[in-house]
Amino acid sequence: MGTGGHGKVVLDCAEKQYKNISFLTNDLNANSIGNYPILFEQNTTPEYILKNFDQMIVAIGNNNARLRLSLKYISLGMKLATIIHPRAVVNTGSIIEHDCILEDGVHISPNAVMGGTVSIGKKSWVCVGCSIANNVKIGEDVVVGAGSVVLKEVPNNVLVAGIPAVIKKNNGGKAAGT
Repeated sequence: MGTGGHGKVVLDCAEKQYKNISFLTNDLNANSIGNYPILFEQNTTPEYILKNFDQMIVAIGNNNARLRLSLKYISLGMKLATIIHPRAVVNTGSIIEHDCILEDGVHISPNAVMGGTVSIGKKSWVCVGCSIANNVKIGEDVVVGAGSVVLKEVPNNVLVAGIPAVIKKNNGGKAAGT
């Protein structure tokens, strides 16, 4: 699901593992991607999807939308596929230490480092090169700006940045990446 940039990146991986690939989107202006068929969510029933496809990948860059749609299709009985590019390095240079909890929809960028017992709430995004000290709790829908050093708890719905990280913006309830 998804015909944008994230969908194209996922396609590169999917082509190495799957032969029967279609795209599902709710964007009526979506352009075709290669020779792959596009199904429009507005005109495609969940029953059709379940009958004709074994697995789905929700390839949408927006954390909130990706999680929402993943949960929707899981609740309808669809299995989410796991694809790993043959040249992939999982968590590119990131370190997630012992006893950390990363909730649904969290995105960890390259070179991020989390000390032990860090907790990161739903749909939060830890940008490239961040460091999070031991025992720190990051709320939901948080963006931790690139290169930040987080030394204390971060509430929900904010953007933090800097060394040490401080609140730069209240997201007003909008999910990270929206």
